Amino acid sequence: MFINRLILKRFSRDIPGSLLIMTVLMGLWLLISGSFDWQHFISGIFLMGILTLFWSQMTLHEVGRTRFSWHQAKLLLRYLFFLSLEIFKANFSVAYIVLSPKMPISPGLLVLNYNLKKDLTRVLYANSITMTPGTITVDLDGDRLLVHGMTKHHAFGVRNWYLYDIMKDIEESAAE
Repeated sequence: MFINRLILKRFSRDIPGSLLIMTVLMGLWLLISGSFDWQHFISGIFLMGILTLFWSQMTLHEVGRTRFSWHQAKLLLRYLFFLSLEIFKANFSVAYIVLSPKMPISPGLLVLNYNLKKDLTRVLYANSITMTPGTITVDLDGDRLLVHGMTKHHAFGVRNWYLYDIMKDIEESAAE
C-alpha cells in the first residue's frame, strides 16, 4: 500500500516528464537489445519504470514540470541529424590524419564561453563535442567549456559551430 502511494506520487508529480523519460529509455532499450519480442518488451517496461522512479527521485527538488513541445521535437531531430552528419565528416578527417604518413597532429586547447542556461542543454552540447571525433570536452564549468582538439583546426572549429545555434533554439523554445 505504501509502495503504491509512493510510486503514484512520484509519477503523478510530473506525468509528461515521466512518460517522456520512460519512452526514450524504452526506445533505447529496444534499439540496443535488437529484439522486439514480448519478453524484451515486458522486461523493458519493468526496467524503464524502475529507472524512471530513480529519475523522479533525483529531480524531486525541481518545482516545474517537464514541458516538451512538437517544435522542440523537430529541433531535436534536426540537431541529431546535423550531429550525425558532423560525426560522419569528422570520422573521415581523423582517419585522414591518422593514416597520413606525416600525421599532421597539432593538439590544441580552447576555452569556450557559451550562453546555455539549462544543465541538460549544456551537457548535451558538451557531449556532442566529445562524440565528434577529434574533439573532447575536457571540462564543463558554468558557462565555460574546455575543448581539446586533435588539431588546432578541430579545437577552434567548435568556436562557431552551428550546432550551438540549434541547441540555443531548443533551449529558447522550452522557455516559451
